[in-house]
Amino acid sequence: MDSRGFLSLRCLLVLALASKLSCGTGESLMNCPEVPGKLGSSLQLSLASEGISKRMNKSIHILVTRAESPGNSIKKKIVSLDLPEGGSPRYLENGYKFHLENLTLRILESRRENEGWYFMTLEENFSVQHFCLQLKLYEQVSTPEIKVLNWTQENGNCSMMLACEVEKGDNVVYSWSEKLGIDPLIPANSSHLLHLSLGPQHVNNVYVCTVSNPVSNRSWSFNPWSKCRPESSVPRQWRLYAGLFLGGIVGVILIFEVVLLLLRRRGKTNHYKPTKEEKSLTIYAQVQKSGSTQKKPDPLPAEDPCTTIYVAATEPVPEPAPEPVQVRHLSENYSFS
Repeated sequence: MDSRGFLSLRCLLVLALASKLSCGTGESLMNCPEVPGKLGSSLQLSLASEGISKRMNKSIHILVTRAESPGNSIKKKIVSLDLPEGGSPRYLENGYKFHLENLTLRILESRRENEGWYFMTLEENFSVQHFCLQLKLYEQVSTPEIKVLNWTQENGNCSMMLACEVEKGDNVVYSWSEKLGIDPLIPANSSHLLHLSLGPQHVNNVYVCTVSNPVSNRSWSFNPWSKCRPESSVPRQWRLYAGLFLGGIVGVILIFEVVLLLLRRRGKTNHYKPTKEEKSLTIYAQVQKSGSTQKKPDPLPAEDPCTTIYVAATEPVPEPAPEPVQVRHLSENYSFS
């Protein structure tokens, strides 16, 4: 083979390789617009213009695929339709729904794995058309919160550092503004932090933090002077007096409760003191009769010269130190004439 034949063969190989690369990467070289979507919601993707959808009667095959990057040679098939004559079918596969009348692809509930590049191919009788778009999903931002990181006060002026924080959201952008102001404030390093130097003329200033991303935005307002207001000595004195007054009331209540408790305990002790059963003691005593011993004509039957007297005495309740019981003996003298 001469040099001319070898050169021709090399040119043919280069042309074949270039043709293969252009066919394989034709879709990846397209300018695919980015479409933002809200994560977790239902999305509708318009894959072609309205003019293209009106000429669908000439198309015989529709293919919709998805790739994680535009240069991927392997794509996931989403929709593949062969159009019957006069038909208007809707095709559902893997959580997608395709509307043939307007060439839109609906995602029933968007998830992270739905992100990527979507390609649609329309095969007509004598031509093929390609369309694409890039879907980017974002989490909706939550309502922000403004916190005071630190503050100092000197000579009636106040300096503080504010932080605007948000719990949820992707690609969050922070911006600060004054509620009655015209120009937006410039935060430190274009972040969620804002440094303020306030004086008495800024008493009514209200500052607003706005968080946003391509699918949502939220705002929160804050009056920083409420944190910088100087405290006078009069309120402190009133606080001291109020504390002492409340402390005295609490002390009186506690003393009253203790006294009531002691009285109740003493009353219960007297109430439950056991009663002692009274005991009776019978004492017997004999008394000798006095008088003459002369005899009577008709003596009576013999009787006991002594008379028995019964006296009932009550025994006193014994005390812890028992005392001897004294019994009084009663004696009576009887005289007989």
